[in-house]
Amino acid sequence: MHITTWLDTLHSNHTGAVDTDLQALAGSSHCFLTDQQVSHQIECLSGHLGDMRPNLRQAVIAYTLYTRQIDRIQDTVSKDFCRDSCDRPPVGCCNASHCDIFTPSDYFLYQPSPLSLQLAQAIARLQKQEDAQGQAAGAVHRGQYCPYLTDRGCTLKLFKSPRCVHYLCQTLRTDLAGRYGAAGAGFATAMGETSNRVIASLADFTNPAVLATARDMLPA
Repeated sequence: MHITTWLDTLHSNHTGAVDTDLQALAGSSHCFLTDQQVSHQIECLSGHLGDMRPNLRQAVIAYTLYTRQIDRIQDTVSKDFCRDSCDRPPVGCCNASHCDIFTPSDYFLYQPSPLSLQLAQAIARLQKQEDAQGQAAGAVHRGQYCPYLTDRGCTLKLFKSPRCVHYLCQTLRTDLAGRYGAAGAGFATAMGETSNRVIASLADFTNPAVLATARDMLPA
């Protein structure tokens, strides 16, 4: 299902924070989205998540604006390659545990901050909601690998985990360097570093270097 279509299906009971969220988030740079896309996404998610505490709600929305930009980038640079040139789909990129943000050992080894735990829990809930819309649109789960993998690909667009949204296999990383030179290699490196990052705080969910290197790779 198209992201805009899914956003329009979200039930909105709490619109009182929309203006506040627009003021907090719409002014930031989102170079791979139009101003209209940014405003629409903030308005839809703010109304849907309006009963959350403001800092958590804005963290969720900011994360989705980031993941949507990566989805746009991958539409251009990787999805055709993965569909047409991968000889081992979906091994690796759709590992059964990639959609989970934390493992049980993470809680003890890395002691994530309270807000990062709350954001992870919110993303996990919204993954199920986004997946339900994909199923309603006719996607059929494969029953193996990741629970969100279907005959049409992944049902998640906005709520992929940080590991999923940043993952690039070595074959694709090599291809990006071949097609885009140093800029492609820089993007692949930033994606790989972020995919493997230990999440301890809110800042670990995203990486501005990913978008910066993508701008170098895909100049306007």
